[in-house]
Amino acid sequence: MEEYLGRKSLGASCIGLFCPWYLFGKNAEFLGSGTFTGSCLTHFITWAFVNTVCCLLTDGILLGLPGCFVSCYACGYRRTLRTKYNLPEAPCGDFVTHFFCHLCAICQEYREIRERSSDANPPDLSLAVVTVPPTQTMESGSKQ
Repeated sequence: MEEYLGRKSLGASCIGLFCPWYLFGKNAEFLGSGTFTGSCLTHFITWAFVNTVCCLLTDGILLGLPGCFVSCYACGYRRTLRTKYNLPEAPCGDFVTHFFCHLCAICQEYREIRERSSDANPPDLSLAVVTVPPTQTMESGSKQ
């Protein structure tokens, strides 16, 4: 439980809350069910774009409508994860989990992948480390 409330889980949860399409793409890439870019863009279009359009066109009445589209798309990845690690479909089905708790489901799937990964390097969310080159100086080629 400490790891669940720990720093690594908190980072993934924040990314899942503010940028769920990125975390969804990482999950899909690890499961081999799609490319990172393709899954990321598909999730972004069906969730963020459609949600924004529905909200703007209906003054917020149809805010939850895109959840249906994303749930249909995302539950397949959850099913793949359950099959890969032999996890039960409990307490409710994959579609219902994504429909009512989509952001939580994505974070849970990422955490499950990270914990059960047999790789030495499970998928992480860290960015590439860039080192600054040493300070360069200009000197003339001939000394007078």
